[in-house]
Amino acid sequence: MPSNYIPKNSILGPTRVQRIAKKLIDEAAEDRQLALDAHRFFRTMVDDNPQDAAAKSLMVDALKVAQASKNNVVKILNLVIKMEETTNPSTKNSKSPNTSVFTELDNLLNE
Repeated sequence: MPSNYIPKNSILGPTRVQRIAKKLIDEAAEDRQLALDAHRFFRTMVDDNPQDAAAKSLMVDALKVAQASKNNVVKILNLVIKMEETTNPSTKNSKSPNTSVFTELDNLLNE
């Protein structure tokens, strides 16, 4: 009878999650570049014909895709940093264990 496979390392260990995050960030950068190329293409169409409403709409949509890819990178980095904080408690600030990088950033943004 075959035995069940038991992995030696965690399936979603820090190294694997970091590798997945790097792949997603690289793909988001590629998506952003393609969206900006599309924006430039539609911008030249609008420059040639300022009355082209479809090109204007597609130009705006391309910018939305480019911004969404940048936002996704920020979200990925946010999750990776939170994972690092939870898996490695020695990196937390020893003075105030309840204060994280994100709460400090929120405090700075809200001032």
